[in-house]
Amino acid sequence: MILYLDTSALVKLYVKETFSEVVWKAVRLAETCATSRIAYVEFYATLARREREGLDAAVAQTMKRL
Repeated sequence: MILYLDTSALVKLYVKETFSEVVWKAVRLAETCATSRIAYVEFYATLARREREGLDAAVAQTMKRL
């Protein structure tokens, strides 16, 4: 199975949110995971917003290195 991950699903892989475990389970079961090129930009925009809202600095730094 090819699993397509949109940006909100990608964020759930790195920040514990509602349904994060569901996304992790789907990733483990998938043969291949895919996303769009725009997800990179959207991911970092989401990270910036989450930092402004109080995301732990250590978590943010880890995510930036990905």
